[in-house]
Amino acid sequence: MNWTILTAAVILITLFLVFPNLRKTWYLPKRKGFVAFMYHHVAPQTPEKFDAFTVEPEMLEKHILFLKEKGYTPISLKELQSGAAVSNPVMLTFDDGYADAYNNLFPLLKKHNVPAVIFLITDKMGTDGYLTWEQIAEMKNSGLAEFGSHTASHRRLRSLSDEEIVQELVKSKQALEEKLGEPVTAFCYPFGAGGFDKRVRPQVFKAGYLFDFSTKKGVNPWPWNPKKTILRAFPRGGETLFDYNLQVTRGQSKL
Repeated sequence: MNWTILTAAVILITLFLVFPNLRKTWYLPKRKGFVAFMYHHVAPQTPEKFDAFTVEPEMLEKHILFLKEKGYTPISLKELQSGAAVSNPVMLTFDDGYADAYNNLFPLLKKHNVPAVIFLITDKMGTDGYLTWEQIAEMKNSGLAEFGSHTASHRRLRSLSDEEIVQELVKSKQALEEKLGEPVTAFCYPFGAGGFDKRVRPQVFKAGYLFDFSTKKGVNPWPWNPKKTILRAFPRGGETLFDYNLQVTRGQSKL
């Protein structure tokens, strides 16, 4: 056994545990390509109830301004499909379809004229804490919000039978297309489960989706490669603009 390597590894792991900021990815090389950001809630935070899945509206606005100042271009699903000739393409995506997407996100999209994609759990729409179909229609009609499927009930697809997987995919797609009056092309895996599963992923395309978004971190090739599951960067609540710069340029802020 190489004791020098083992000792170095133990020291490195210990330093990561004692000093979490050392896990930041500033030392990784910058990567060119398409970055899809994964958000969830957009809402105020309190120290007593901090949530890493919640980004405050003020910070999200700073993210949008950062992208514009640095020459990044927020794109739509249509531009993703066409491989449009844009500089530094990025996409703002929001999982689950929470009510704060209308109350806090939508005003920012209108203020800064940027598009976003929201993945909906169709069985939950209209229930407490989630978007209503009327709000979804208003956002869609603005031309700034596009909608995709996050399944019907947000179950872990890998744990389901083939028949149940198909039901989750098809039921949600049919509900969305009925409500939106247009084809729904984008799908997002609950918990990320299924994005790289040989049993689950083919069912997504059999159901008629064109894009599948995962929770795995990273930067995607541009133009879009339809054979690849789309990786996403995950800006967290409480992070700084330095962290966001790492998300944009490395696909993740921490190891």
